[in-house]
Amino acid sequence: INIVITSNKDYEVKDAIIVHSIEEALEEIKKYPAEDVYCIGGDSIYAQMLPYCDTAHVTKIDFAYEADAYFPNLDEDPDWEITAESEEQTYFDLEYAFVKYERKDR
Repeated sequence: INIVITSNKDYEVKDAIIVHSIEEALEEIKKYPAEDVYCIGGDSIYAQMLPYCDTAHVTKIDFAYEADAYFPNLDEDPDWEITAESEEQTYFDLEYAFVKYERKDR
């Protein structure tokens, strides 16, 4: 099930549920087991949904890109801790790792 959050009231896509606010999305995801719900951004969606998340699966790429949008730096957030991390991987000349963060007890 894909739930798409968009401000475009005319947006339609096959096999997806369309909502127009974070509040609508939060209401819709109540229908599904929490462990089956994933948020896939853009940066605005990440920023708005992160307070409702308990786990973050982050791919860290060892390269300094010039960008105008970023995922929040959970290493600097005292509410989050790393609970799992892969070995560094290489794809051609790109090095990356998968990191699992979990929110500390609220």
